[in-house]
Amino acid sequence: MNTSFAITDFPDSLSPMVVKELRQGLRTRLFAGVLLTLHLMLVLLTLMSGGAENATVVSGWFDGIVTLVLCIIMPLRGFSAVADELKSGTLDMLALTRLSAGRIIFGKWAAIASQSLLLMLSILPYVVARFVFGGLDLFGEIAALFYKWLAGVVIAAVIVALSTQRQFWLRAVVVFLPLLMIGGCSAFSFMVMTRMGSSTTSGSMFTVFTKSGGASSALLVVGMAAWAIFFFLSLAATRIAPSASLLSVVKRSVHFVMILSLLLLGWLTGSGADMGMIAAGVLTLLMMDALTERVNEVPSVYAAFYQRGWLGRVALWLLAPGWVTGLLYSVLLVALVAVYVGWTRSVEEAKLVVVSACGTWMIAALVQLFSTRKSRDLLPPFIIFWLFVNVVIAILSVPLMASASMRSATAWFTCALPQFLSSGYKTAQAGDKAALLQLGMLTASIWPALLLISAVFAWRHARGARQEGWRMVHAVKGGTAV
Repeated sequence: MNTSFAITDFPDSLSPMVVKELRQGLRTRLFAGVLLTLHLMLVLLTLMSGGAENATVVSGWFDGIVTLVLCIIMPLRGFSAVADELKSGTLDMLALTRLSAGRIIFGKWAAIASQSLLLMLSILPYVVARFVFGGLDLFGEIAALFYKWLAGVVIAAVIVALSTQRQFWLRAVVVFLPLLMIGGCSAFSFMVMTRMGSSTTSGSMFTVFTKSGGASSALLVVGMAAWAIFFFLSLAATRIAPSASLLSVVKRSVHFVMILSLLLLGWLTGSGADMGMIAAGVLTLLMMDALTERVNEVPSVYAAFYQRGWLGRVALWLLAPGWVTGLLYSVLLVALVAVYVGWTRSVEEAKLVVVSACGTWMIAALVQLFSTRKSRDLLPPFIIFWLFVNVVIAILSVPLMASASMRSATAWFTCALPQFLSSGYKTAQAGDKAALLQLGMLTASIWPALLLISAVFAWRHARGARQEGWRMVHAVKGGTAV
């Protein structure tokens, strides 16, 4: 009697979106070509590493090739991951399969991360061989390889998030501009340029990357990477999610817990100053996400808050989808981080955190002041305005700051824009720093004020949807929603 066995390449418990993307990705010529080329080059480099006289050069080439594959080539596979689905109209068909926007985006990213993991594991034998031939630090080499893979999957999440934009030129500028300016990108520059032509050992590189080389630092790096992946994937899911989605509740709650965790960790470990600046650094990302959501006019969204009583009505002002509530949410985060920075570092640095936040509010205000506020997605105009403002500042700041520095004068013109003030404050004369900061905060506050005025009109425009949501919950007409 013949017994047939069902042979499957993936378990049924795995997400169908992940399986679909993995099957397509593993069958492409690009993956096969990268895998074959990588191993041919690593075999040659491993054989060359037997000589002590060229160990440094070979080590630099080895790390450079591995980093190129894990941190650039593999993440770039997600460049058009969602854009192709949008252009071909297949995204609607995927939605009919009852897959949520989050699962679709996660499947796109997980396929790239899994292929990168497969490549990373295939490199391990060469790491062991180099350890045998050259006496390198094995654990340091493995740690370096892991952090390169981790950086690669974070970059992949960024690129998948950008792939939700239909404009090819916009995606190309945002993705390839950092590659051209790679020296100014701290984490990415480190992963790409580390040990290229240098004699630094893997162990010391691991120590630099984790600051102390301890388990707590490593956990912090992994935790921040996990949050970054969640941030960019949720940012992408928001772009393709239906209007009735409550994804903003989940992601804003997670972001708020992350900020609180950083501040609490800094307080418990005695590194509050460093953690406060890390939290201030991620504020721009959180504000960009919250301020680029369309104002929601679906009554069921507001009904979900109203049916939870007074607590839900309070949460509505901070967690409901839309940039109006995102403005209040960003104000809460900025106030929290600014107070913490003022407590752990100085009041002046806390004021600079507020001014930096005003720079982000300025971009959001420009989006609302022009016709771009009617865009289907506010993220593209936000990115365009951000690029334009920063390019103009980069062009103007060099000669203006050089002229002020040569005359040993305070650059008072830096008060004009919030993005200017930080560099102007650092180079200002000691007696002018306080006045410059006060004047800068005064001019910077104009932008959140303009944004608040726009928010009032947008909130009133959505009043009908809130009232309908109120009536859906209370089943009576004439209810008045806040």
